[in-house]
Amino acid sequence: MGGLFAMVSNRVFPAAHLSPAAFALVAMGAVFGAASRATFSFIIFAFEITRDYNSVLPLMLVAVIADGVAMLFMPRSSIMTEKLARRGLRVDQDYEADVLTQVTVADTMEKDAPVIAAGTRVGEVAARIARHDPAVARYEAMLISDGEGKLAGIVTRGDILRALDQDKTGAITVEQAGNTKVVVAYPDELVSEAAAKLLRFEIGRLPVVDRADEHKIVGYLGRAAILAARQRRLRDEHFREQGWLAFPQRSNGHVRS
Repeated sequence: MGGLFAMVSNRVFPAAHLSPAAFALVAMGAVFGAASRATFSFIIFAFEITRDYNSVLPLMLVAVIADGVAMLFMPRSSIMTEKLARRGLRVDQDYEADVLTQVTVADTMEKDAPVIAAGTRVGEVAARIARHDPAVARYEAMLISDGEGKLAGIVTRGDILRALDQDKTGAITVEQAGNTKVVVAYPDELVSEAAAKLLRFEIGRLPVVDRADEHKIVGYLGRAAILAARQRRLRDEHFREQGWLAFPQRSNGHVRS
């Protein structure tokens, strides 16, 4: 199309002396760069083919314009993903490593885990939740510990409600009401691996234990902590550091530098 445009222009305006080969090169780089969303890669590729320095500037100009037009009409897909997008499968254009594959459980877990003794009655736990006791009220589940402080199980609020339905007096212990077959996470494990366990076993939180001793409680990992790891990445991406030549900023009517 670029070569054809140059030849037609030369017919209409003989004094233009346009180069069909150069126009074909520029059109090729623009079309393929915009369609594949690899604009600058195709600029370099086209230049390496010709080694023509005179074509670099028009090639860059036309390729960037073509990329802008492609982003206007296909904002979330390229020629390689458009067919998938039409089938309802969205493919993100921002190729970056998932933060959950870069953060360990130890970096985002709650070290002060909510632990409750195995012999505690569910009625007592329900009363503490009703009083908004911060030690238990802000958690959807609590870790059950035995007499030696080792992990014996986990009990959720749903378990407590079901136990109260069975026994209105609340005399059932949390160990009897909870689950003693616990899925655990390890401090050196990636958060992505821990999140996969939550999905696989359809649970909402994981006790974090020492890998050498799976009954030694070292933390608590819930869905909020997993989201906090991603929130820190978003905050880091939008945080603007103060440069060396920082101008005074106004805050509450005062000037600060």
